[in-house]
Amino acid sequence: MENTFLGVYIILTLNFFAKLEILFEENYSILKKDDLSWYKQLTLGLFAIILIDSCCTIYEMFFPQIPWNIGTIIAFLFVGFYLYLGYQGMFQSRILMPDFLLQKIENSGNTNVINLSNNEDAELSENLEKNSPIRQLDAFSSEKIEIIKEKLNKLLEIDKIFLDDELNLTDLSDKIGISNKKLSELLNQHLNTNFYNLINDYRIKEVLEKFEKGDTTKFTIMSIANDCGFQSKASFYRIFKQKTGISPSEYIKNKKEAL
Repeated sequence: MENTFLGVYIILTLNFFAKLEILFEENYSILKKDDLSWYKQLTLGLFAIILIDSCCTIYEMFFPQIPWNIGTIIAFLFVGFYLYLGYQGMFQSRILMPDFLLQKIENSGNTNVINLSNNEDAELSENLEKNSPIRQLDAFSSEKIEIIKEKLNKLLEIDKIFLDDELNLTDLSDKIGISNKKLSELLNQHLNTNFYNLINDYRIKEVLEKFEKGDTTKFTIMSIANDCGFQSKASFYRIFKQKTGISPSEYIKNKKEAL
């Protein structure tokens, strides 16, 4: 019974991680995989130990008793597992998640809880009566949404704000003059993307433009990547391959062979 309860709890926890990763993509342009690895290792490790214990228990119900003391084996597994986690935990860059992300998870299933001005309240009241889903931008006219898109486009195309390697959703929304929730909805509902993909699409585009100009003959690949907003080699190579299908070195090699 205890193993069943823990199994259900672990499944719910993994579901929470999946939602959290989505929220990270909506708010950050660089995802550090180590930030959540400690939690995942803890959850998956507990699941593996519970699974072993359950399998041994079921086996003993139908077959001769296992000659080893299962309780002692499970205890040693727990000790070894927690020693490993303690070692890994020392290298985590962040253990606590930002408060605003946790708050978004709590409110993710509640589409009616939003902060609106008095003018927006009046326009959205009709939607409530019609039982239609309420969104942050429902009170905005199509013209106003286009104005916001133009501001966003200027910041990205002309000001190249994506070159800031610490840029996040809140920073960008402040420069546009709307809340981060409204900007997130604009990206998701009107541009069919999220903050992570939007910013990294522009960064990779900037990198490719520098490659085409021949900057690789004067600067290292990582120097170019850093100038385009990437913080580390690992994140740059991962995102570059995700967007282009090949590594930066392969891209440069193919370009030289095509000449």
